[in-house]
Amino acid sequence: MKARLGLAFAGCLLAVNAHASCGAAFCSTSNDWLSITQGAAQGWRVWGQLEYLKMDQLRHGSDKVSPGTVAADHEEIKTLNRNALLGLDYGFAPGWSAGLMLPYSNREHVHQAAGAPDLEAWQFDNIGDMRMTLRYQPPVRTAGGLTGSLQGGLKLPTGRTDVRNAAGEVAERSVQPGSGTTDLLLGGGLAYSPLTMPGSLFANLSLQAPLDARDGYQPGWRTSVQAGWLLPVHGRLDLILQGNALYVNHDRGVNAEPADSGHTEVAFVPGLAYAWSRNLSVYGQVELPLYQRVNGLQLTHAYAMSVGFSLALN
Repeated sequence: MKARLGLAFAGCLLAVNAHASCGAAFCSTSNDWLSITQGAAQGWRVWGQLEYLKMDQLRHGSDKVSPGTVAADHEEIKTLNRNALLGLDYGFAPGWSAGLMLPYSNREHVHQAAGAPDLEAWQFDNIGDMRMTLRYQPPVRTAGGLTGSLQGGLKLPTGRTDVRNAAGEVAERSVQPGSGTTDLLLGGGLAYSPLTMPGSLFANLSLQAPLDARDGYQPGWRTSVQAGWLLPVHGRLDLILQGNALYVNHDRGVNAEPADSGHTEVAFVPGLAYAWSRNLSVYGQVELPLYQRVNGLQLTHAYAMSVGFSLALN
């Protein structure tokens, strides 16, 4: 891509809380290809991403099931997420950049308690958990176009954990805009631009692990792998083809749902990126799950979408 697209975040380090028992959010349409293939530019950069995810497919293990076919203390109906991510990055030295990201969630969640005649619903708009990251990527690539990157940081407990509905009922912890925990974020990536083929190949590995618990709740640790190909199509337009694999462990604590949390997902994520100008780039992508397996009974999704931009302020 002709414009400098580098975002100082890698893939799932961008995502909002993603506790799948009620479909709170997702670590899906990752954009690690932006940072890994383009490098870390010096100076300021602002970026944003909008995400859409509707979780309304009830799943038991790897099988889709109909409501009421598996015994549970409450029946999940749907969780609808419209997330906005806003970030600010600063490249302060050759190869080094630091960043902040703040998520904002518009979320609707509906379930029905066992034996209850009416549905219970929550709808809220709230700030989520802020992320701070530090990233290093050598400014000069080695022979053959191979480069690596390392990133680390923290997710801070800035999001609320006590959102209630109109009836005064507190939402499940997995639905809340914040987890209440401080999480360690680690990741590393590789990009390779061979002379024998157009574009760049890339891969990224990331880990998110909670360092504490709050009010009887600790989200499960998660790890993800992304790999793909950034392929020039025409002029300033690039095609992104990537595969993602995500594993999320059980939540823990007296206010968690260990039996109905944690999942595994493999997805194909195609997308397009366009260099609008030297400093501004836009992109869009869609996640198409190929395999989903959940612990217990949980909501899953048929697809997820995101659009974003990256603007260098130099």
